[in-house]
Amino acid sequence: MKKQVFTPEELQIDTDASPFVFVDYLSWTIPFSSLRHAHKSDLGSVIWAPLPKPDYRMARNPEQKEKLMELYRSKWNVAMMERLEVFCLHVLGLRMSSWRGKGLYGYDDSCHLMAKHSNKHVGFVALGGNRGTCYFQIEGLGCNHVFEHTTAFRLHWWLELLGCNRLSRIDLAVDDFHGLFGREYARKAYSDDAFRTGDKGRSPSAGERYFAEPNGKVINESFEVGQRSSRVYWRIYNKAAQLGLDMSWFRNEVELKDMPIDVLLDISGYFAGLCAYGASIISFAPVKVVTKKKQVALDLHGRIKWARRQVGRTLFDIAKYFDGDLGKVFGALVSSELHDDQLQLPDTYQKLLDEIMDG
Repeated sequence: MKKQVFTPEELQIDTDASPFVFVDYLSWTIPFSSLRHAHKSDLGSVIWAPLPKPDYRMARNPEQKEKLMELYRSKWNVAMMERLEVFCLHVLGLRMSSWRGKGLYGYDDSCHLMAKHSNKHVGFVALGGNRGTCYFQIEGLGCNHVFEHTTAFRLHWWLELLGCNRLSRIDLAVDDFHGLFGREYARKAYSDDAFRTGDKGRSPSAGERYFAEPNGKVINESFEVGQRSSRVYWRIYNKAAQLGLDMSWFRNEVELKDMPIDVLLDISGYFAGLCAYGASIISFAPVKVVTKKKQVALDLHGRIKWARRQVGRTLFDIAKYFDGDLGKVFGALVSSELHDDQLQLPDTYQKLLDEIMDG
């Protein structure tokens, strides 16, 4: 069957617009139980299913407690499922289908995500297993719907509220309708080492494809840098040829895996900050992606800064009491339930209580 050829007007494409970065794919996970915090948002708490009360704590015997706990768990799961539907509809602007009874990426069950006013598939939600997490996958058309409904800043705010600090995957893309950033440009940039993301290590590998009919009509054209399994994978491809369009249209797309959610706060800056190639396409102040190792160090620095501000003086007074013996200080502050066998700390707190009681 011959591909139908469309015009830019029919597709509502503004070919004169300046190049801009947009999100073409998103996936992330949240702890399913984190939806218990959803009512803390600025959306009216009326729309969120109320959380059940832990009545099992009032049980008079083990048998009654077990029955009440089972009832509590059932009500809890119902509330979480209702909150999940509300999150998808009111936060993402997408509807959930019925559960398919089919797993996805190791999860026990999954459902389709659909556009708000149609049954068109735009992604997935998956649940069950995987340490009690909930998985979201939103494809290209779905991303359009999401960011027509909300902003990247608002989505970042929500993910942070629900305990998600990293995106499993985010694809950033820039469209070129003027023949400036196509396969040949990418090939030359690669030869100039413009896809290198850092000063250390080897440059990524690359390859290209080009298929055309005898009359010269291009069927498939692309230049790819990196591997699909890589953390950073570039694909520069002829979008017009892919869709059978009679126009010039190349898409420069980068697939990023395991990225901090802060990418959502400045997608143009992160695109430009990936490498020299990204910076050559989009005129934006570059922002470097923070590596996991550096993020851990920054998180620790933040926690230390908070502790110094909040309890620094108190810790100093406790240390003076124990004549600077930090082992005893930590033993007094950190319970055995927290450190188990990971740290050999004396139970200074209990000894101190014994001294007080005996004194």
